[in-house]
Amino acid sequence: MKGIYPYEYLKNPNINKPIEKIWDDIDAYTGEFFEDETQYHWTIDFIIPIPPLYYEGKFTKGVLFTQAASYILKLFPKLKDLFFVGAYTMWSNYSWCNDADFYLTCYQNKKREEYYKNKYPNKKDIIFIPLQDADFTNEYIIAPAWNIPKIFDVICVSSPNPFKNLPMLGQALKIYNDKYQKPLKTALIVGKKDIKRGQNGVIDYSILRIDQRKELDKFFNYVSSFKEHIEVVPFVEHKELTKFYTGSKCCVLTSLIEGKNRSLNEAQSCNTPIIAFKDHNKWARADHPIFYENSGELVEEYNAEALADTIHKVINNPQNYEPRKNYLKYNGRKNFINILLNNIPYYSENIPDYENGKVLENLWLDLAMQYNYQLSFHDFLYGKNILIQHVKGTKDISNLVDFFYKRFNVVQ
Repeated sequence: MKGIYPYEYLKNPNINKPIEKIWDDIDAYTGEFFEDETQYHWTIDFIIPIPPLYYEGKFTKGVLFTQAASYILKLFPKLKDLFFVGAYTMWSNYSWCNDADFYLTCYQNKKREEYYKNKYPNKKDIIFIPLQDADFTNEYIIAPAWNIPKIFDVICVSSPNPFKNLPMLGQALKIYNDKYQKPLKTALIVGKKDIKRGQNGVIDYSILRIDQRKELDKFFNYVSSFKEHIEVVPFVEHKELTKFYTGSKCCVLTSLIEGKNRSLNEAQSCNTPIIAFKDHNKWARADHPIFYENSGELVEEYNAEALADTIHKVINNPQNYEPRKNYLKYNGRKNFINILLNNIPYYSENIPDYENGKVLENLWLDLAMQYNYQLSFHDFLYGKNILIQHVKGTKDISNLVDFFYKRFNVVQ
């Protein structure tokens, strides 16, 4: 993670600059990992939505994406013999990698793409695909949990980093309590294993960075008079998150700028309506929606009272929202693989009987996958053999690359 952090954008939706300057500011910081950032090497993701295939005398490349593309390509210079290599970043910037075949850009923004490629002509041939790793959410694992009552009014899955704007949520909860004379039962999942929770429920977050502690201090100050209604959960295993989402009436996101937020995907997949500010990632998104159809509500104004009123609207009208239906229609891995391969011309040119939007129905792909890896393409896509699809950390990445090199006779 490098560059000039855009502090002025974290809490201000009204930036008085030309849009091109705003794009430059966003791209001046990246959420990627680099060779010299050894403290992050253990957490580098390496995700393969489609592997290399050889069937009936025909070879097709696979696709992988990682948030450390520059470093990975340096470690494995022959990787492109087998894969189209994609770069993504845990931010809304465009990747800094010069050698990737494609970028996962979060959103489709044609004007921004045109501006960027004119500014960096060396990147004009890189394919821009409006996805991010958060879009690879498995909609059949992250799904409504069985027989879970709605015990929380609000769930917020958020780190205490300043760009998440947790004090805004705390202030909205206070305003709601004062205005509607009812405290909201709230689950705040902060994703920090280092935070300690005592038997009396008191949270000790003294180990966090000072900027994170300040954010939580502000949040707790707002909710101090009804703190017994706030359940702070330091960390939840991923497979257990579905119980929290399912048990909540709405999921709230308070950030103005970040990458494509994972909790928005997960909440929708668990059929929980989502609430976000309409200005969320607006400079990167342009007209690209935060969510589709009646999956939740956008808060029209960036202030705590507007957020409180929107929460009131959503939790009192659950019949108005169909988040999982819309998520299955537009998102999830089935749609991810269609969008991904549709944007890389190689596949329509090389996969027999390829049809846009029907990747999972392609017979050649299914036959080739079974021949090479002894499972169907659907089962591979949905992680039945996770060890050859998604690994983390340079050691496991090296082992997986070695597996593919040996299988397809690539000499390092």
